[in-house]
Parts: sequence; structure tokens; C-alpha cells
Amino acid sequence: MNNYLQKLILTIRDKWVLFGGISLGLFLFILFFQPLPNRFQDLDNILIFNAGFGVIVMILLYISHLFSKVFGQQDKVVLSYFNGFIFFLLCSVAFSFYLRFVGGSIITYYSVLKIILLCLTPPVVLRIYRVIYDLRLENELLLKDNTSMHKRLQSISTMNLPVTIEFQSTDNASEASKFNLSDIILFNSADNYVEICYTEKNIIRKKLVRHTLTSIEHLLKPHDRFIRCHRTRIINTTYIEKVHFKVNSSYVLVKDLKEHIPVSRQYMLKLKEALSAQQG
Repeated sequence: MNNYLQKLILTIRDKWVLFGGISLGLFLFILFFQPLPNRFQDLDNILIFNAGFGVIVMILLYISHLFSKVFGQQDKVVLSYFNGFIFFLLCSVAFSFYLRFVGGSIITYYSVLKIILLCLTPPVVLRIYRVIYDLRLENELLLKDNTSMHKRLQSISTMNLPVTIEFQSTDNASEASKFNLSDIILFNSADNYVEICYTEKNIIRKKLVRHTLTSIEHLLKPHDRFIRCHRTRIINTTYIEKVHFKVNSSYVLVKDLKEHIPVSRQYMLKLKEALSAQQG
């Protein structure tokens, strides 16, 4: 019993904005355009009387919603149209009785026609809302599938990438340095050279190669683990142990390397995205 009441409260809370907006919109329309006659002359009674239409709509919307919850296992499309039809009938009858016995008006064919048009509005609005909601959910699912497919393609392409990389000197083509990608920690620009920081038998070593950081960045483009974090640094994200992102001073700490690697603001977002993708 307590679970049922809790679910009922959650349902009422979730639908409050939608049903309340529809009821408020109908109340304001009737208040400003006065499509239905009534016996009241003073403003206070007119406001109270017109608010009654909004209350009727709100109550019937909740009743139709609870009805759909009870028969939720049925065809949702058919149930949606059936709920709309039931709401339309109940609302038309309720409006007619309310107008006749509270508003003191004579029910004519013309007033019935206006009541029908007013009572058709909430089901139409709900149907449009439902279509937009379903399209939004479908779009989110497609985006998730697209992201998953993109990650799968990246993993497949990464499997075919070489595990080593060779850097030829810009001065002497015969001079080349070969490294395992998994051993490289970072690249540091040093004037006309680039310092490569790497591990060899669990010992951190450094080597200078005659290259530019931009050309190395181009070579590393297929390997998404290497991200440029500063105009002078390219880092292997798998070695990042701790991040410290702040507006004025951002840096990362690398395993076994006792130094703060600076992160520029222009590269901060790209580094965050790479770390998020790496974490899954």
C-alpha cells in the first residue's frame, strides 16, 4: 500500500508541469476571450468561474493518466487515442453541466460547438507532446548508438595501428629513433629539438631528436592516447595519475615523473574529453 501511494505521488509530481500548463493555458484563453457566456458580472466571480474550467481539465487529465497506468500493458498508440477520446467525452459533459448549473447559461448548439473545440485542445496538445517526447528519446538512443559505433570503430582501427613509431631527424634522414608507443610518456619542445621522455626497463629516460613538436603531433594523430596539452608538451594520457584543472593554473601529474605538466586553457577541453573517453 505504501509503495502504491509513493508511486501515485511521484506520478502526480512528474505530470504537474505538463497538466498544469495545459489547464492554465485553457483557463487564460477562456478568461481573455470569453467564448462561453455566464451570469456573473463582477471580476472576482468571473475569475473563480473561469478557474473552474481549468480545475476540471486538470482533474480529468490526471484521471485519464491513471487510467493509462492501469492498462499500461496494452497497445500504447491505441490506448493514447482511446484516452484522448474518453477525456474529450468527459470534458465535454463536465463543461456543459458546469456552464449550465454553475454559470447559469442556456446550452445552445453554438455553445456546445465551442465546448467541443475547447475540449479537443488538451488531447491534441498531449498527442503533440507525446510525439515530440518519443522523437527526443529516439534521437538520444540514436546518439548513444552512434557513440558506441564510433568507439568500436576507433578500437578496431587502433588494433591495426603499429605499436612502434620512428622519428627521422629533419637534418639527416639516415638518423632515426624508434620507440614503443606504450613506453613514451611525453614530448617536450626544446628549441629546435624535441625531448622524448620514455621508460626503459622501468627507468625513465630522455632523448633529444631533431624535430618540431607540430610535426610529431601530426605523426601521432592516429594514436588518440597522445594529446597536446600545452604549446610545448604532448602527453600520453595513459600515464596521467592526477589532474588539476583550474582557471589560472592547470596541470597534470604523471606516474613516476616528479614534475607538474602544464595544461593550457585552449587544450583543456580536448584533454578532458580524452580522459573521459579513456575512462569509458
